[in-house]
Amino acid sequence: MSTQNTDTSGTTVPGPGERPGVLVTGASGFIGGHLVRRLAERGHRVRVLVREGSDRSGFAGSETETAVGDLGDLPALQRAMAGVRQVYHCAGMSADWGAWEDFRRINVTGAANVVEAAARAGTVRRVLHVSTTDVYGYPVRPCDENTEPRDTGLPYNRSKLLGERAVREASERTGVPVTIVRPVSVYGPGSKDFVIEIADLLLRKQMVYIRQGRVPAGLLYVENAADAMIDACTSESTAGRAYNLRDPGLTTWREYIEALARGLGAPPPKLSLPTPVATAVATVSEKLYGLLGVKARPVLTRHAVHLFDRDQSYGIGRAQEEFGFKSPVGFEEGMRRTVAWLDSPEGRKHVAR
Repeated sequence: MSTQNTDTSGTTVPGPGERPGVLVTGASGFIGGHLVRRLAERGHRVRVLVREGSDRSGFAGSETETAVGDLGDLPALQRAMAGVRQVYHCAGMSADWGAWEDFRRINVTGAANVVEAAARAGTVRRVLHVSTTDVYGYPVRPCDENTEPRDTGLPYNRSKLLGERAVREASERTGVPVTIVRPVSVYGPGSKDFVIEIADLLLRKQMVYIRQGRVPAGLLYVENAADAMIDACTSESTAGRAYNLRDPGLTTWREYIEALARGLGAPPPKLSLPTPVATAVATVSEKLYGLLGVKARPVLTRHAVHLFDRDQSYGIGRAQEEFGFKSPVGFEEGMRRTVAWLDSPEGRKHVAR
């Protein structure tokens, strides 16, 4: 058993010879929590950066060390990175609605701070930055990494695009090598966006299709995502590169939503909106919510319409060729695990039935 103590900054300090090799930011989030567990399973010693009072159930049971801090606090970030060689930057504001200043502070300034703190720490050999294929600006046809990102003006797209630029600029200035991954639609146990929210809508009979749900969803099971992130971060050939990540199957939104509905014992959606109608509803909803100062998410947003309307089968050849990206967990097994989680006591806390 290891001997640990906690210093005045809130960092759990390892005993002699037990300093962790990696740091994960955003460990209390969906992807970050799964990544922490996967890193531990693969033999890495892990330190996590969490904010004071954050939910730590996502990585409960994993042997981790804890640093308390915020992306805006450079000294805290630097302390959290002391001695580590790899940093997985999973923290971010992943939402389709919110104040621009929050998106900018977390997804742009916070991302740059991570690379700056890594440089100051002096031991970090790689930062893996988690971005998104949303940086491409929701093109009509899916693309690969040779396509330049495009700013559509939507806050999530813009902030993640600017975050990538900030990370690259900080990397060039400090010399800290950075690898960027761009997951598509990550699902699995604990997913807020693609499991909990859709399950709630299905149970309330409020879920609708766009374009009959026939569009490829670009799904990525969360454990496949975690393995890909570890492989990308530890490969010598990936420094300075960006990689799209999705499972190779072309599962449609209809197939995914119907599988989720069957697992819940709920009826699948009966209504499908044409894209122009969905876009109009989303645009009006956003304007009304903005004028009224409503902080809650509108029923439909332009970002959500883009995701359900546009083919999400972005090219993954670069990841397959350069670091051997694979998806060991297929769609059927991924859905089985997801539904089993929804049936568990933890899942039922998030989706009551």
